[in-house]
Amino acid sequence: MYLVLYCHNIGMTDFSFLESEDFAKDEGYCVRGKWPNEQAFRQHLPKELGDLSTYRVIDLISQGASAEQLSPQELQRIADEQFGV
Repeated sequence: MYLVLYCHNIGMTDFSFLESEDFAKDEGYCVRGKWPNEQAFRQHLPKELGDLSTYRVIDLISQGASAEQLSPQELQRIADEQFGV
């Protein structure tokens, strides 16, 4: 299972995550919301999802809103490179 982390704005308050087997946003579990900062968002994740060690986390927060445009194929390529699949 993959967990993809996004940040949607320059002010670093609008975050989302996608929980997915195949990066299909329509099929996966996706949550978007406002948090005061990145640390608060990261602290929320285990409360929402439980043990994060069961996920392959792809952290795209530093890429900003441009990461939203990545296709499932591009996300799979990133995952393959990151996790050596």
